Amino acid sequence: MNSSFPPDPCLARLMDDWQDVAVLLCDPLMNVRVANDLGAALLGGLSYADNLFRLVFLDPAATDFFTEWTHIAAAATDVLHTIVAEGEQPGLDDLLGELTERSGDFRRIWAGHDLSSDARRVKRLRHPVVGELTLFCDILDVARLPGHRVLALQAEPESPSEHALSLLGSLALPAS
Repeated sequence: MNSSFPPDPCLARLMDDWQDVAVLLCDPLMNVRVANDLGAALLGGLSYADNLFRLVFLDPAATDFFTEWTHIAAAATDVLHTIVAEGEQPGLDDLLGELTERSGDFRRIWAGHDLSSDARRVKRLRHPVVGELTLFCDILDVARLPGHRVLALQAEPESPSEHALSLLGSLALPAS
């Protein structure tokens, strides 16, 4: 388990047990607080893997990593609009300021976004080690950590994406 903050031990154990699923625990601003080994391997090598909004808009590799970047960016912007509408969130103004200042794409999409994709549910990725992946994303709220969500990314059984994700998982295993 890769961690930048102490999770609930039961939640951490659950995340680690999902060995065939890339799992990320994110706070309300989509800072990745904890990832299982496969989740860390999936985002490995990306410059902004610690925050999913920064990853989409500021990471130079994002447009290659997200094969449908336009849809992912629209979905991310829609989520940010929802966060703003829900009220005060510590760090939100700084995040919006950084994205606005550093990303022309963010400024354009923020001003007139139109979400018309399944990007919240389906993620099509191009991983530099294992290639093309189509992953289904389930987002689970964590009652003990208000505002935190578990993102579980899994492939269709017996698909090329499942085989690629399995390969990535075997490459991410610590040496024994």
